[in-house]
Amino acid sequence: MKNKRLLQSLNFIDDKYIKEAQPKMTTSTSTSSLKKIITSVACFALFVALSLYLFIPITDNGPDVSAYEESEYYPLIATIADYRYRPITYKNNFQRFIRILTSFSFGFTKKNDAAAGAPGNMDTANPESGYVEVTDNQVEGVIESDIIKRTETHLFRLNNDELKVYTIDKENSTEIASIKIPIFDGELYNSYPEMYLSLDGKTVTLIKAYTEESKNGSAYKRKVGIISIDVTDPAAPKEKKSISIDGTYNSARLVDGKLLLISEYSTATRDIDYSKPETFVPTVTEGDTTRCIKFNDIIYPEKLNSLYYSVVSLIDEDTLDILGANALLCFNTEVYVSQDNVYAVRQYTDVGSFDGGDERQYSRTMSDVAVLKYSDGTLEKKGILTVEGSVKDQYNMDEYDGHFRIVTSTNDTKFSGIEADEKKVTELLADKRRSATLTVFNLDSMTKIAEIRDFAPENEEATSVRFDKDKAYVCTAEVVVQTDPVYFFDLSDYSNITYTDTGIIDGFSTSLIQLGDGFLIGIGREGSYNKVEVYHEIDGKVESID
Repeated sequence: MKNKRLLQSLNFIDDKYIKEAQPKMTTSTSTSSLKKIITSVACFALFVALSLYLFIPITDNGPDVSAYEESEYYPLIATIADYRYRPITYKNNFQRFIRILTSFSFGFTKKNDAAAGAPGNMDTANPESGYVEVTDNQVEGVIESDIIKRTETHLFRLNNDELKVYTIDKENSTEIASIKIPIFDGELYNSYPEMYLSLDGKTVTLIKAYTEESKNGSAYKRKVGIISIDVTDPAAPKEKKSISIDGTYNSARLVDGKLLLISEYSTATRDIDYSKPETFVPTVTEGDTTRCIKFNDIIYPEKLNSLYYSVVSLIDEDTLDILGANALLCFNTEVYVSQDNVYAVRQYTDVGSFDGGDERQYSRTMSDVAVLKYSDGTLEKKGILTVEGSVKDQYNMDEYDGHFRIVTSTNDTKFSGIEADEKKVTELLADKRRSATLTVFNLDSMTKIAEIRDFAPENEEATSVRFDKDKAYVCTAEVVVQTDPVYFFDLSDYSNITYTDTGIIDGFSTSLIQLGDGFLIGIGREGSYNKVEVYHEIDGKVESID
């Protein structure tokens, strides 16, 4: 009986404690459930936020340079910013992270420690002075540089780092003087110089490209040095003055006592600061003052394909004072100088579709020619001419009687379609055409007035050109096969241009030079040998005679 009551008591105690403990257990469970709910909501919110960050489409509004609207260079800034801008190629951040992960390389890449900017490879007698022209100038009166110049009594010759002077007296000719070519401050490397001789025979102007090393030896700068040597007394030449211009030397011309210097100036993309024009605009030094070329003196296309400038400086031959300077952005392929204008070329590829769609259906080589007038003693922009094809060199261009003539090598490709899979894109070629074209522009209206398209045999290019007033000679060749015809063009009537050719000849010419009286000499290649060939033009026909 006692045992029974004891068990009942124990059961009562257990139930009591269990009943008292029940509320505490309920509270703990509720708290745990609440934490789970909060955690779940937080995870869901994080998932939503991450999904939004990874998968919401990214809007690409392009470069914003509105902060520089007050700058005189603002139109140029907008054009450069558009060129430098790289459109976003991923649709969302998920694609971006995938590309970053797949771009990692776990190998080792050898670093190129070469110093940035390290140098690379670099007509008749004048009755008043006795100046005698010995250089094969492309344009009469537009004198080109050389390593030999002369008067009727003395000859001046560049020999590496010296200027030597000789008398001209048949077998009694002799060297009478020499002068070391001056070295510029910081000059580290230099190229062989070129020179001009003034029409009065009293001044030699030397031009040399060199590389300037900074004082701490950590940087290099390309420069062009111009040195004036007084040779009034040929037996005692002496330095008069020297100046230097930033940039890489391209070419120069001497016209009526004015030196046209064409140099190239490269803008370092990583250093561009639109609030500092000197980081993206060439500078010129006048006396002790260095300034950026003014915006109105800069020529540039609507779409850039480089950040390289050609800088045309007009310099007084006697004083070496800079009379003007213009910058031509992208126009640094070839340069031709007439008696009135400077023509600078840029080459690019035009890609598009015939129906205006996004699919690429053709590509063709194009050239823009910037025209800069200098004949009035100042530099004046005239405009840009556009032609199809590429320009081999300065001899492909000519100005005559108010017209600009140019021969280009055309290169067109048409695509019939594009096949793409996950691994590669295959282009299907429908037609690939290469030939040569002659184009004529009126310089008053800056418009095209005549064109002879694709006159060369299929797959040939223009390897050499010579204009002679209302005539033109063009050699075309398929260089691999090494056969060529030489064409003769009659340009006396631009509304009715006629031409004939020699027919196929072994080898090809890389230079055509007039000998007078209708004779022409071609210098070039045939197989592994050099070739010299004489042509004769008479009665509208041209033939090889030797």
